[in-house]
Amino acid sequence: MLQKFSGDLKEKTICDLPCGAGSFTVRLATLGAKPIPVDIMRHDPFYYHVDQLRLGDANQGIPCEDGSLDAMVSIEGIEHFENPTHFLRECARVVKDDGYIFITTPNIDSLRSRKSVFLKGYPRFFDPVSIEEKAAGHQCPIDMIFFRGAAKKAGLEIVHVAVNRPGKPWLAKLLAPVFSRRLPKEMRGVIPLFGDVVIYVLRRAGR
Repeated sequence: MLQKFSGDLKEKTICDLPCGAGSFTVRLATLGAKPIPVDIMRHDPFYYHVDQLRLGDANQGIPCEDGSLDAMVSIEGIEHFENPTHFLRECARVVKDDGYIFITTPNIDSLRSRKSVFLKGYPRFFDPVSIEEKAAGHQCPIDMIFFRGAAKKAGLEIVHVAVNRPGKPWLAKLLAPVFSRRLPKEMRGVIPLFGDVVIYVLRRAGR
């Protein structure tokens, strides 16, 4: 998907945040990109060049210059941050005009996640592990309506939405009217009812 929207990645500067152990950073490098791995801490093992790792807390800001990136990738990161809207503004700040931002996050709009809310009181992947913490360090469940509003405030255009497991198209089409009838008309049939992970592709319009 990265190549579909950003084209040839050779010599393109792409930030991978949070990079974790650097597996996706390595993948970017093999495709010819100039990756910038960023995380709040160093993971051991770290599979990319340790001297290239930038340590930083995305809650405070992304450690990159304004308009310095051709693309930004955040795999399962936004739900960990205290202020997701601020993070999207930071993404918009660091990418170049017409640069792309790729964000994945747990799909809390899915039927499975809604079932979890009904039966347990919280979305999938956001199970409480204590009276103060949720599973895997998750903080903020990101639903599509919230994400659309936050992206707009950040000056970003959503150009594509996908899920990791789309399910059966005929079933989604059948169920969409039932689960979307109370939504604004332009959102009916858009909410992803299947898939554990939702993938957003955004574009930074010219400043």
